[in-house]
Amino acid sequence: MSTQTIEVPTDAELLQAQADLWRHSLYYLSSMGLRCAVELEIPTAIHHLGGVTSLPDLMSALSLPSGKIPFHGLLMCVLVTSGVFTADIDSESGVELYHLTPLSRILVHGVIADEHHS
Repeated sequence: MSTQTIEVPTDAELLQAQADLWRHSLYYLSSMGLRCAVELEIPTAIHHLGGVTSLPDLMSALSLPSGKIPFHGLLMCVLVTSGVFTADIDSESGVELYHLTPLSRILVHGVIADEHHS
């Protein structure tokens, strides 16, 4: 039986390989998150709520049960991280608020842009 050898990567190469694996995994999560946002019409709901909303208000607008809030919160985190929405904490209430971005505005159904701004 012959023994096979493999070149041992350097620490930097191993670190880069791990980073590449994570990046590919997160691309998958980002695209699945975007698909969920489109299917649930999250951008349209946020638009109808004035372009900014809290998670409970969004859940109500989407007619989703409150038991789904933890999962929807994770979805929103993925969507914020990937740039579909932005989020900040309201200084008065301490509640996290989600905002439309130029990317998510493209996904709003039934709305025609008035004009293009350059």
